[in-house]
Amino acid sequence: MKKIIFAAMLMAFTTTQVFAQAPSQGLPTTNIMVLVKMKADVQRPENFGEVMQEEVRETVKLHLGGMISQWYFRGDGGGVVFILNAKSVEEAKTAIGSLPLGRRGMVTAEYIPLQPMAPLGTLIAPPM
Repeated sequence: MKKIIFAAMLMAFTTTQVFAQAPSQGLPTTNIMVLVKMKADVQRPENFGEVMQEEVRETVKLHLGGMISQWYFRGDGGGVVFILNAKSVEEAKTAIGSLPLGRRGMVTAEYIPLQPMAPLGTLIAPPM
């Protein structure tokens, strides 16, 4: 029964204006989601296989160093998704820009700051 009530409340939150509001002020950015894809108009160099090997090595280093907490290949073939342990978009841009494809200007990236889910605070507020 509790699961049903929680699911109903969560659905109510998602269908209200709560998520249409501006980013929550005062909440910390805890991670940055980065959507990376190859530029359509970029010519692949002759040594593209070597560049990709270097890209993978450098990406693994960022992961082992704690900067990349999660990484995925997009199921629609549209590139990769990283969840970075970064507190700002600038910090994330520095990390992605340091990778071989980023340094060569071969990719585009969209940076999305992630914050705690503010509407959940209403669920733990003291009863009125």
